[in-house]
Amino acid sequence: MISQFSVLGLQENAEAADIQAAYSALVTELTSAVFKSGTAAHEQAVKCLEAIEGAHKTLITPELRSKYQEQRSEFLKGEKRGDTRPRLGQLCVASGMISMDQLREAVDDQVKKGMPLGEVLQEKKFISAAELDGLLLGQEMIDIPSAVTEPMAVRLISLGLLSEDMGLIAQMEHRAQAIPIGDIVARHGWVEPEILQILK
Repeated sequence: MISQFSVLGLQENAEAADIQAAYSALVTELTSAVFKSGTAAHEQAVKCLEAIEGAHKTLITPELRSKYQEQRSEFLKGEKRGDTRPRLGQLCVASGMISMDQLREAVDDQVKKGMPLGEVLQEKKFISAAELDGLLLGQEMIDIPSAVTEPMAVRLISLGLLSEDMGLIAQMEHRAQAIPIGDIVARHGWVEPEILQILK
């Protein structure tokens, strides 16, 4: 469940004054920045503004905030946290072997053909047999959190700029290489640097 506080870059249960200050600053920066229409940065700014407006409305309206907090509490009670093995596709993207677009293409083929993802990746010549063997071995030795926990990744997911998979991949790279989440998602081309600068 999306954290409305995370959308604004705040800790859960932030005070009303902090909510208003964060909202005003973000809206001012996103609307005053000049993004050429039709660019990825412009589209991401629009997406951010929609999420920010929604979060602000939820958090300043007593009935909506109460309902949100109730739903969030229920969600957190049912959420299972722990470590899990990374999925093959996540490892391929995190290691830089394939892009998210190539992963989507391979998953679509996997669904159509009913083949294991590794075989589809090899058939499409995205990875070699030796690379697949190495990834499968690595997959057995790596534990990653089953949910995105890094604050910046959580925020980008809450803003609708990253998928859960992208967040897990960025988190995996962040922990392995000690590179900031923002730098990782910018390098992958998932979030525009101008947008990340505003969100910092």
